[in-house]
Amino acid sequence: MSLLTKWRPASLVPAEFQPFDLWHDFEESMRDWFEGNSRSTVSPMRLLPRANVAETDKEYLVSLELPGLDLNDVEVKLSGNELIVTGERKQKKEDKDKHFRRIETTYGAFERRFELPSDVRSDADSLKATFHNGMLEVKVPKREPKPVTKIPIKPM
Repeated sequence: MSLLTKWRPASLVPAEFQPFDLWHDFEESMRDWFEGNSRSTVSPMRLLPRANVAETDKEYLVSLELPGLDLNDVEVKLSGNELIVTGERKQKKEDKDKHFRRIETTYGAFERRFELPSDVRSDADSLKATFHNGMLEVKVPKREPKPVTKIPIKPM
């Protein structure tokens, strides 16, 4: 894989103003196909699971797609207000005798970090994580807001 890319003056223009370029689209798709099938190089981006982060009045909900992983392959930690999800997709041993024509499944370790707002509760009893059918859901509750304290002003 080359770190050098061909200079294209059109790449400086936003995509919506660029003319239709069939040859460029073909080159991109071929590059993606060949780089995606390389056994020696795996893009770290291909290992990152897709995630959704939602918020309710009482909690933050982080959902990750982890198809093909078991509960023992995933670890969830909260450090301050940063949620850290790590795991590893391992290659099945019975696949080693097969002669693949195309490989699109990626294997290896991954780590996703989500910086949540500072109002998260970090006590272990309040955090909840569930794993079902390849979906990991982590619920991180919010702290109760502290009431506003009015400070009286004294004359000098």
